[in-house]
Amino acid sequence: MTRLAARAALTLAVSVAAVSCQFVSGLHEMRVDDSGCGPAGTPCGGTCASGKETPLGTCGNDGTCSAEPRSCAPYACDASGTECAASCSTSRDCSDAVCDTSSGTCQACEWTPDESLPAVVKSCAPQGDGTCNEFGIDMANQSVTLDASEHPVVLRCNGEQCNGALVTCKGPFPCEVICNDDSCEDLDLRCSDTGRCSLKCNDSGCSGNVKVTCKANSCSVDCRGLGDDSVHPSIHRECGSSCSCSETPECGGGGGGGGGGGGTP
Repeated sequence: MTRLAARAALTLAVSVAAVSCQFVSGLHEMRVDDSGCGPAGTPCGGTCASGKETPLGTCGNDGTCSAEPRSCAPYACDASGTECAASCSTSRDCSDAVCDTSSGTCQACEWTPDESLPAVVKSCAPQGDGTCNEFGIDMANQSVTLDASEHPVVLRCNGEQCNGALVTCKGPFPCEVICNDDSCEDLDLRCSDTGRCSLKCNDSGCSGNVKVTCKANSCSVDCRGLGDDSVHPSIHRECGSSCSCSETPECGGGGGGGGGGGGTP
């Protein structure tokens, strides 16, 4: 190899080494996107999940998106999973709230269409055979619907009335069942999709296998009316997607989950 050729080879080796060093240095300066955000300047966001919307933004040099997540409350994410819902058709479209289907808006927990309307009270009169026939209701071991579509409804049970009854609440207004002396044994109370729902136990009411199935709105079981010598009932309460599901300690029994999370009717 001539001296000229040797010098050319040395120059080429140095050049390749320099380029290699620059390439490695370039890789070292390139930031790895641990967050899943692509190269700087690329679009990111435009998603909605778990009740939080991330608007469209751009990826920064640090691998994070310029758009910050924000809560959709009182609405949930829309069906597309890209933005917050703007209206509701069921309480599934709301986050810890109740859907007013008449206006398509999410309302705060314990909402009712009109607080000023008085409740319609249905009182059961003893019939001798334990049934409740007043107002056309035959409650013992029967199914009955309490229609709270236009006003609140209260059902009062006495004696052996409402034993084994399946009571279903309907409509957005409050629906309440009051159980007095020896009534409501084996009662099954099923709340409406949107209305407030409650069960009150007095004296020796609510003995036996009592079940309350809650829905989107507030749902409560109150046994503070029991006497000192009353047998404290064991009430099974299923909270479901209720935005507020409570039970006084006096009621005992158990209840499953519940309390918030985008009401599922």
